[in-house]
Amino acid sequence: MGKNTKVRFSMHKIKILLLAFMLMIPVSFSYKWASYRNIFDMKNIKIEGNAILEKRDYLEIIGNLNEKQIADVDTKSLSKDLEAIAFVKAARVSRHYPNEIKIDIVERKPIAIINNKKQFLIDNEAVILPDSKSFIETALIPMLSGFNPADDLYPEGSETFSVKVKEAVEILEFIQFNYNEFFDEISELTINKDDEFEIVLSEQPTRVILGKNDIHIKINILKKFGEALGQRQLTDYKLLDMRYSKQLVAREWI
Repeated sequence: MGKNTKVRFSMHKIKILLLAFMLMIPVSFSYKWASYRNIFDMKNIKIEGNAILEKRDYLEIIGNLNEKQIADVDTKSLSKDLEAIAFVKAARVSRHYPNEIKIDIVERKPIAIINNKKQFLIDNEAVILPDSKSFIETALIPMLSGFNPADDLYPEGSETFSVKVKEAVEILEFIQFNYNEFFDEISELTINKDDEFEIVLSEQPTRVILGKNDIHIKINILKKFGEALGQRQLTDYKLLDMRYSKQLVAREWI
């Protein structure tokens, strides 16, 4: 009885293995036939998510894939190469059979332009981005000026080593998130001879002296002041001095 059961069990396993083998033959043949017919040869590279760099910039990095079959494309290596670009925060490369590679890009978004002898872009994580003339010429983002201009403080693709520039970026990010209409009016964020932060608006130009401390509180006070103006605007004032505790001293244009 036991021997018969073992024999039946073994025959059952053999049948399963034979069936699996028979199924693999046509699959393998189909793949080889498709390869022979060039079905899996790379035909298309789809890039999405780019706004600052052109698609051709990314294609130069990844090189010519058209001579490869899709299975031979090393997606992890490509992602790593793309993420080595200063402007790229994250990249995902995926295969889409039979012959397309899709690349999803998350670019770093500049929040300001550092106005040194050599201009740099900087994002909200204080990462230094290379000068992109086409972007700088059209970008409606503030300038950072008056900061230490030493080149070694601004390594491309890494965080700035300038503590004051990091503070300036944090101020801009706070304004952008909490008072966006004011952010859109900022022409320049600078640091004066007393180490105080000043904002210059694009119109008139109005100067807003923020001082050194409690910047978030002062921005919130400024926002409430702007809302209370009614039909008037912040740019109706030549100077808005906020260096004093919980006070705003306004000086109108003469």
